[in-house]
Amino acid sequence: MTTLDNNSALASLLEGRLVDWEKARSPQELKMLECYQDVMRIARDEDTKGTGAAKAKKASSLFIGSTRNKVRSARAKINDALFGNGVFPFDTEPTNESLAEYADAVEEILTEQFDRMGLKSLLKTGVNTLATYGTGFIFGPFVRKECLYETSADNSAGFTQLIEQKYEFDHPYFDLASTLDVYPDPEARDIESCLGVFWSTMESPHTIVAWKNDKAYKNIDQALIGPGDRGQEPGSDTAGKLRANVEFWHKNERIKVARYFGKVPANLLNESAQENSAEVSLDEAKEGDMVDAIVIMAGGVVVKVDESPYNGKSAAMRCLYEAIEHEMWGVGVAENNQPHQKVTNAAFRLFMEGKGMALLGTSSVDRSKFLPTEDFKKFPGKVYQMKPGLSPDERQTAIMHNPEPDVTGGWLDVIRASEQFSDDDTGITKYTQGDDASHLNKTATGISMIMSASSLPIKEVIQNIDELWIEEIVERTIEWDLKFLEVETVQKIHGDKIAAIWQQIKQFGKTSFMEWKATGVSSFMQKEVLTNKIRAFSEFALGNPITAPHVDAKELLQQTWDVMEIGRESPIVEDDKEGGLPPQVQEHMQQMQGEMQQMHQALVETSKKLEELQSQDQIERYKAESDRLKIIIPYLGANELAQVAATVGVQVMDTPDIAPGIDANGAASPAYEQMETPEQVPEMPVEVQEYMPPPDPQNQTEQEPATAGFFTPEQDQMQ
Repeated sequence: MTTLDNNSALASLLEGRLVDWEKARSPQELKMLECYQDVMRIARDEDTKGTGAAKAKKASSLFIGSTRNKVRSARAKINDALFGNGVFPFDTEPTNESLAEYADAVEEILTEQFDRMGLKSLLKTGVNTLATYGTGFIFGPFVRKECLYETSADNSAGFTQLIEQKYEFDHPYFDLASTLDVYPDPEARDIESCLGVFWSTMESPHTIVAWKNDKAYKNIDQALIGPGDRGQEPGSDTAGKLRANVEFWHKNERIKVARYFGKVPANLLNESAQENSAEVSLDEAKEGDMVDAIVIMAGGVVVKVDESPYNGKSAAMRCLYEAIEHEMWGVGVAENNQPHQKVTNAAFRLFMEGKGMALLGTSSVDRSKFLPTEDFKKFPGKVYQMKPGLSPDERQTAIMHNPEPDVTGGWLDVIRASEQFSDDDTGITKYTQGDDASHLNKTATGISMIMSASSLPIKEVIQNIDELWIEEIVERTIEWDLKFLEVETVQKIHGDKIAAIWQQIKQFGKTSFMEWKATGVSSFMQKEVLTNKIRAFSEFALGNPITAPHVDAKELLQQTWDVMEIGRESPIVEDDKEGGLPPQVQEHMQQMQGEMQQMHQALVETSKKLEELQSQDQIERYKAESDRLKIIIPYLGANELAQVAATVGVQVMDTPDIAPGIDANGAASPAYEQMETPEQVPEMPVEVQEYMPPPDPQNQTEQEPATAGFFTPEQDQMQ
């Protein structure tokens, strides 16, 4: 049943499809709503259903943002892989090098159009939609008016004045729909084979009124008709029944707008058929041929009809986070994380209640000892209202505090186990989230292996975005440009050279001279795999003093730049590149090198002098010790001589330059044996006065002086 009795057959046909397709999508819609609530951390009654845990009573409103963190990490990782190098992830290649300027011109035009339409921001939002719902829809291209303003100095009036000229042109753009607002054919498994798809939104009445300024729209007044006075007049219930689905199209002072992209009977697109739509039945319409069309309905009324300009393609471009075989809808991070989200909510809520019981405990109260006005509410400064005349013991036993055991440790174990399963289900590990966990490997090799494994699911998502969104957008934009992009517009934006090339391309009518492809996956693999490998090799090779001299650091730096900054000019200076460094910088570098060489030479000379001084000092000390021994040896006994000989012999063998009369075996050389022993011992220096010969025994008193532990020759003979 249609909204208005005088509505067209086309409106009746599409309204019936929309109602049926909305009902068919209801189970999927419930899933998507749960995913949205998990991401937005919205607590609900059944957010722990199926966990087997008791429902918390006091902490039921707590909601842990596990799903939100997973979605945020996936979104950041994918967006960094796609746009981390600062350019849009697509590239063009000529089929022949002689045609490179044509491919470069098309790439420059497309890049400017993508920047102007804000496609990078749209795709980033789309990535978030994929991670949340598992499925995303982009529609287009559509057309809107853009303006260029040129300011110049004008002297035509006899004096100089600034003037501004406005240039208006058509420009393509794409729209990202909320997945909750899209209703595809429920019998289809993909967009290409489906009968059509609805994009339905609730709009304010002034938005609909603004369409009156566009001649392509009609029946705007009928679309604005609402559900009457909403029950303020008699018979309103009957009127509501007569108006059938009026509440389906009008709700809360807003009007439902349904954009349909798909097949409709060809005879319903004829203006005469629409003007006399009452004479065309649905059965008659369905018997005709089907054509692709774009139909806009507002308030249940068809306000715009156009034949599809997309050459047999649907205006909707569907992309999946994780594809399910033979299904229209994909699976995202939020749905994969639902079991963990429920377990975490249940466990943490019970954990908090258990902690509260353990910390606060329970109390038993004897109400007979309190006044009837006592409410037993506990707060700082509480004064209990007890009956008069109670003894101290009765007051002490009026309230008995009962400690409760802490049983919360088990819930933490449940959360940790669930986190590990969540990492496996979503492919978003703790390392990807910038966090750590006890079950993760702590070694550098283990971390690299975990990161590489977690990159595989992300790679699949980026591949889907490349094929289902980016390449489709590039192809459709090129087709639109070949039909509608004027040479004058290209000249205003890009200059005469690009405009001349574009004029040749438009005359040719196709772009078979080049190929284009999305580069999201290749950029991601280079960033994730090659960067990790080069980084590990650099740390190994340059960190080892044995291998570092054998590594070309400049070549390694160039390879690292090529991997991490794809598509940009390398900042590394080439040896044979003219003007690589300014002359002032080169002169400064040469001066620094000269200063470093001088410092190195000075350091070497200083080290040699220090070694010579240390050696000379050691020789002088050994010679002084030898002179002292020569003086005191005649006064030493046999035992002391043996001990001195053993000690000095070792030192002499180590330093033959100090005692040249001793050979390497410790024996006296022949020249040393022929040396004459002096008949008279030279006068002893001051520092050895304690070794003076003892006095005559006849004049010696009973108390003999200390001999410093040495025997004189006379004492030796007495012994």
